[in-house]
Amino acid sequence: MRLDALIKDPLTHFLAAGALLFLIASAAAPGKETDEAIIVDRGALLSHIQFRSKAFEPGAAAALLDSMSAEARAKLVEDFVREEALDREAIALGLDAGDYVIRQRRVQKAEFLAEAAAITPDLSAEETAAFYAANEERYRSPAAATATHVFVSAQDRPRAEAKAAAAALLERLRADKAGFEDATRYGDRFLFHKNYVDRTDDYIRSQLGDEAAAAIFDSATALEEWRGPYSSDYGEHLIFVTARTPARLAPFDEIESVVRADAAEARRQAAIDAAIDRIVARYRVIDRLESGPE
Repeated sequence: MRLDALIKDPLTHFLAAGALLFLIASAAAPGKETDEAIIVDRGALLSHIQFRSKAFEPGAAAALLDSMSAEARAKLVEDFVREEALDREAIALGLDAGDYVIRQRRVQKAEFLAEAAAITPDLSAEETAAFYAANEERYRSPAAATATHVFVSAQDRPRAEAKAAAAALLERLRADKAGFEDATRYGDRFLFHKNYVDRTDDYIRSQLGDEAAAAIFDSATALEEWRGPYSSDYGEHLIFVTARTPARLAPFDEIESVVRADAAEARRQAAIDAAIDRIVARYRVIDRLESGPE
């Protein structure tokens, strides 16, 4: 960066002002110890470990702390004291004022504390079953199908001509007794896939269009027979369906452990939200926004 540009850079101004404030504060009482004490105890170190790892796991933090060698623990204490001293110095110099990133970090720390306070009891079998009944769609597998298609492009020819070419190709596929594996030998190159194995309606519809997808999932469309043509934005499609799997709700007994974990997480999140709501409720909100047009 050129010198003149560097001088004009707002970040340079901020850093220079911060350095000046830091030097003034340091020179105001050289050699004098601050009246504030930095207390190093187990709780402080556990919090330090968790915030640095960005994971609020008290048990894991305690295990890590207890397993540290004397040298590693001394380094941890040094890091904590350094970070705490610099944080307090920044606050004293007002460097946190108007800084949205710092604001978000404080909010995150408060959320961690709310999460720590959100201790929930174990779920009973009845509560787990009730969660499953209320959230069945979470455990329902969508219908799927396995099919292939032969594509006739309509990009470089009139649509009517593409339809006629597809109809003629359909007769050829039937006459050749072409199967699933033979589809690659016919038709034009397609932008997406040739074969669709165990794919959902939404997935196939997004590539082959509404008409072909509807036919593939329609039980009236016979298996292992060439059908079509079906139009899409790209051209005409001849389809060959080999299998359909209906939508299925996984039985509770089959996925009970998964449901229990989901229910526990939902309860934990509800407890966190309730804890934060209690914090918010302690503050009075003054709405000074102008009323909108009636």
